[in-house]
Amino acid sequence: MKNSCLILVFIPIIFLFIIGMNSCTHKSELYTNQNISFKKEIIPVLTANCAINSNCHIGSYNFNDHVDLDSNNVYITLTTKGLVNTQNPTASILYTQINSGIMPKYPASKLSDNQIILILNWIKQGAINN
Repeated sequence: MKNSCLILVFIPIIFLFIIGMNSCTHKSELYTNQNISFKKEIIPVLTANCAINSNCHIGSYNFNDHVDLDSNNVYITLTTKGLVNTQNPTASILYTQINSGIMPKYPASKLSDNQIILILNWIKQGAINN
């Protein structure tokens, strides 16, 4: 009798614990111990999602405040336009725009959590042009 009572008490607790663990939606901190390559990891994300046509961030005369994220100019744009803030990475314009879903706009889809974390961690590492 005691064993069946204990089982009846612990089964709901275990069930709630499992549900709680699986419903956690916070982003994990990926890439924190790796040196992130701007050329190999960041540029491909930005060019594939942000520099997709002449109405987005490609070319110096685009419609988005001349923020050119084409692979030839992307680092210069990010640094001269003040889009990265290595002192306060989560306040970087680049990060806040992509993390909030404001950018990229249609026809591109929102960046994945892994891509957003990758960019944030690159900024945390000093936004190095490597």
